[in-house]
Amino acid sequence: MSDGEETGAKMTPLARGAVGVLIVACAVVTALEFVIHRHAYFETEGRPLFFAIYGFAAFLIVVGGGVLLRKLVMRAPDYYDAGEDGDA
Repeated sequence: MSDGEETGAKMTPLARGAVGVLIVACAVVTALEFVIHRHAYFETEGRPLFFAIYGFAAFLIVVGGGVLLRKLVMRAPDYYDAGEDGDA
């Protein structure tokens, strides 16, 4: 990489503002988690940040499953080029 070369995509001001709003909303909801009393049906539901941890674990399982599934069903990079005779 040369000096001055940037990596990654630039965010538009609208996207930057949306990310800022999302971060503030997450911080507010996390702070409220310790203040609001929940009427939990199960004991584990009443623990602070239970649903955040549960949701993050579910996200990791879905993404991990997608990675494994991709390895199972992915074709070789030259799949469509193999056996090409030149006639279309």
